[in-house]
Amino acid sequence: MSDETNLGRTLIICNPAAQSGAAAEVGEQLKRFLEMYLHDGSAFNLVCTERPHHATQLASRAMGYDTVLAVGGDGIVHETANGLMRIEAQARPALGVIPVGSGNDYARTLGMREISRDRDLAAILSCKAKPLDVGRIEYTPADTDEVTQGPVGRTRGARTEYFVQTLSFGMDAAIALGTYRLRASTGLTGTPLYLASGFSAAGRRYRDYPVMASIDGAPAERMRTIAFAVQIGPTYGSGFRICPDADPADGMLDICYFAGPMPRAHALALLLAAKGGHHRSDKAVHTRRIRSATFTFEDGGYPIQADGELIRATRVSVGILPGVLRVLVPTEGRKR
Repeated sequence: MSDETNLGRTLIICNPAAQSGAAAEVGEQLKRFLEMYLHDGSAFNLVCTERPHHATQLASRAMGYDTVLAVGGDGIVHETANGLMRIEAQARPALGVIPVGSGNDYARTLGMREISRDRDLAAILSCKAKPLDVGRIEYTPADTDEVTQGPVGRTRGARTEYFVQTLSFGMDAAIALGTYRLRASTGLTGTPLYLASGFSAAGRRYRDYPVMASIDGAPAERMRTIAFAVQIGPTYGSGFRICPDADPADGMLDICYFAGPMPRAHALALLLAAKGGHHRSDKAVHTRRIRSATFTFEDGGYPIQADGELIRATRVSVGILPGVLRVLVPTEGRKR
């Protein structure tokens, strides 16, 4: 690809449920816009997802495409990236993100504006492909006696999954996972949704989480944490700057955790402070940059999320894959 985007043959994967159906409309508008602007009606294919993990399956079969555009929120970006990572590197299409979701944290990391007007559709043509990092998660599902429905079908035993923005466990993961229920019942989106889920989780599931943690191959140490985040990009939860200095192109993982136990009010105050990245001065907050870690949990009931998607496991190993995914990012003049 040149500095200015040549999308080439493009697969557009749309989550029709995102933003109460808005993503489906944006997907159709995007396809029509690209066909008219680039005068090539045969180069762009649009497919809407029909079930969980469908985007992963579609992206994993995208050999022969130059670009795959994910239209929706962080969930469809997560699924699409997982599918692309199952294609050999030399044949792997570039990933483009068209943000039409409730969180859009990965789009925020890239500098992509949320698509809300026709003129925003042209932004994808002012991007260039940049090699960015991907996180790899290896784990065994907590209930190994059952066949589980994973990103690429029904599997038993150990699983490998990928993330592009965040992996977390503890209270913050409970908050992220709780947003799905609250979004359906309240219609909230973005920061208000995350805050509402936070107060709900603090009331229902507040506790500290014992874990054995091995960082960068060091001997495992027992720790108690309220929330533990492993970041590629700076934010989670619709803009909470949990690791403000995280860089998706530095070949490192940034971690931040709240050491427990601590009073509920203290934990909530830290999460609120994280909205602006002002939580790190608290002595209970620990941050560092790492390349790998292994976490062993006491049971399979811990809340664990990767890019907002649920993981059930008693042991999780995470590592960084530097620069393995080409991602369309805005040129400097177009960043949000």
